[in-house]
Amino acid sequence: MSDNNEKEQKAEGSEEVKEKEEGEEPTEEKQKAKFTFKCTRDDKCCLARGPIPITMWDLELWAKNGVIANFLPYLDVYTKPDGLTDLILKPLAPSKGDSEKPSTDPFAETPIEELLEEKCPLYNKEQKKCLVYDNRPLSCRTYPLEYDGTHFSVVDVDCPGIGEEGMTKEELKEMRETAKMMNYELSRMRIALPVLSQIISSNFMKQLMKQQMEAMSKMSDEDKAKLDEIFKKGQENEQ
Repeated sequence: MSDNNEKEQKAEGSEEVKEKEEGEEPTEEKQKAKFTFKCTRDDKCCLARGPIPITMWDLELWAKNGVIANFLPYLDVYTKPDGLTDLILKPLAPSKGDSEKPSTDPFAETPIEELLEEKCPLYNKEQKKCLVYDNRPLSCRTYPLEYDGTHFSVVDVDCPGIGEEGMTKEELKEMRETAKMMNYELSRMRIALPVLSQIISSNFMKQLMKQQMEAMSKMSDEDKAKLDEIFKKGQENEQ
């Protein structure tokens, strides 16, 4: 075999290997291009969102736009099974049937674990409309795409908008940037929330003790004696 023939065969073999490698290991750009999304404004997602995590970015946006009061009735703190604590928009509990007796406990609430597939409290089912669309949380802006600090992932493969054509490169880039910002802002909230909670609880207890001491100082000797008698009876009953 001549040297020229050998060189030609080697060149062809190298090209086949290159094509095989490109076929088996798509480039990052090819992998990214697989995700396409266009929100169809279908109410399926909002009707089963469950708790929606809220970030510092959301609070700052609402305060800036003067709408934070619209969200306050639905805000709650949720400690997840993995130990992380989130500030959330808590879904409304479904209305109970006539056969179920209402709770007599005025502080009774439906556990968040029972609301994981309930609708967003700010979504109007009859009108099929988000009531706070311009001020919607970051989590809604990037849904169903999420970023964990390393990889992007789709958290709701049944979302009707996945696979819809028409998503531009600019829109995809913006959605990825929003997902990254959501990850960063959520981390900020998860760091700050437990610290703020302890500070607020400590301050509340101090204020409560101060009020009790002030109330005690204003009591008459007769009232103080009656209160001491009540405490003594309580201790005797415990024994």
